[in-house]
Amino acid sequence: YSIHFMFANDNVVERNEFYDNAVGVYFMYTEGGVVKNNIISHATGATGMGIGFKEASGTIIENNEIIYCGVGIGSDLSPFQPDSTIEIRGNRFAYNGTGIMFNSETGGNNLIDNVFEGNLTQVAYGGHGDNNNSPKNVWSGNYWDDYQGFDRNHDGIGDKTHELYAYADQIWMELPIARFFRSSPVMELLDFLERLAPFSTPDLILRDEKPRFVKPERTARS
Repeated sequence: YSIHFMFANDNVVERNEFYDNAVGVYFMYTEGGVVKNNIISHATGATGMGIGFKEASGTIIENNEIIYCGVGIGSDLSPFQPDSTIEIRGNRFAYNGTGIMFNSETGGNNLIDNVFEGNLTQVAYGGHGDNNNSPKNVWSGNYWDDYQGFDRNHDGIGDKTHELYAYADQIWMELPIARFFRSSPVMELLDFLERLAPFSTPDLILRDEKPRFVKPERTARS
């Protein structure tokens, strides 16, 4: 770990650069805390993770560059306290294996004005609990490089919502050992067939009502 907080509340991590760690910043059993204007890169390997939560609440993740990591943000049972939130806003998730991975999702995550580009998987979920389309979660104003839509009135917001579904991805989300075959020709073929003629109802992971049509210009550590 670069930084690991356990039972340590209201810490601030700002204007740092973390490279080549197993985990960048991790919050375990904490309340409060801010991670802002950092660059977190190349947290790779089997447990590679840029920022992680374990039963954390009230944390703000803002204006960070999270790039080339196994998982950009990994969240497990967070937020943990009732009626608390995790605020994830203005960050760039780029070229990660998975942009954001939720485990045992319970809602209370607000993801606003982030950039998702070049990730092998944008958002995924696992474990028990609600799926990531929980009405307690907010997805708004994010830029998605795989958005399929237009901006006919040129207001910078896509004309239709961005909806992310799990097709063949459901296999490795529900059976972690199958991740070894992710992006293999067989999995790609299964995913294509699922989209062409679904064998079952695809799982809605998220819905962004106001997706950005043009990637915003931003720099970490401003």
